[in-house]
Amino acid sequence: MEFTHLHWNSTFSFLEAIWTPKEIIEKAKELWFKNIAITDFGGMYWAITLYEAAKKNDINPIIGTELWFVLDIKWYNKIEDIWNICFLGKNIEWYNSLMKIVSHANQEGIAWKPKLDIEMIWKYNKWIIAFMWWKSSWIWKMIKRSEPEEKILEIIEMIQDKLGEENVFLEIIAKDESLDEDIKKINRKILEIAEKTWIKCVVNNIYHYINKSDKEAWEMALAIKDWYKMYDKNRRKPKWDFHIMTREEIEDILLSNWYTEWQIKERIENNNNIANNINIEIPMWQTLFPNYQTPENIKEIYDNVKSNLISE
Repeated sequence: MEFTHLHWNSTFSFLEAIWTPKEIIEKAKELWFKNIAITDFGGMYWAITLYEAAKKNDINPIIGTELWFVLDIKWYNKIEDIWNICFLGKNIEWYNSLMKIVSHANQEGIAWKPKLDIEMIWKYNKWIIAFMWWKSSWIWKMIKRSEPEEKILEIIEMIQDKLGEENVFLEIIAKDESLDEDIKKINRKILEIAEKTWIKCVVNNIYHYINKSDKEAWEMALAIKDWYKMYDKNRRKPKWDFHIMTREEIEDILLSNWYTEWQIKERIENNNNIANNINIEIPMWQTLFPNYQTPENIKEIYDNVKSNLISE
């Protein structure tokens, strides 16, 4: 049975993930995936590499990005005030919009984190699918602080108002909840909100490497990024596995967390439905510079400019 990962990272999320888009495609082909997404942090530098490799292997490329978000850029200037949001492109228009959003966000960043606000999202509201994920999302922080559900829904509704209800999704993470009470609390609350409000919810494991055996190499990359050595006690030591999981692995984790078969099936179907509605066709090997018509009197213009420069 098919499962579509919508939230993945490659080496272009510098030292937060390992393996290149091409190598990820090779693994996706090995697992018989029909669709594949990469949502690296803060940019889309990898998009064409993913696109070309996926097309050569008859895999549908899903291009997205993960940015940092505030409600109003004018009033949010501290790093702790911003939170993560993931965007996916649905077609070539969405892809072009994502490039504009990324460019804007990188101009408005805080502490090297590209950010955007609700008005920028509204500007491109026809072209975006968005979902909010775990530890760095506003929803996660609000649930962890046990804030009222009304406040959480207010944030969600603000984003829905700009993007359209059909383009906004919640997200639960397929991790062993027995290893972390926060994960359990937040996953359950997000699922409760989704089922109560009919907001669609997806499920991901947010991979950072390809094979389960790559975990130590990934931890080494994290240590390098954080200026630690592998024997340092304070280095990041993730509790869970973040490899590219099969549908069976995702289902087994969710079943062990006591989710019902119906809940699991619906989340997975939401992932696949998003993927099946994405079709990006990028016109390759074309000159995209604007066509500029040279004036007939170009030599006269050139001579005048040249004489003025000499006289000066």
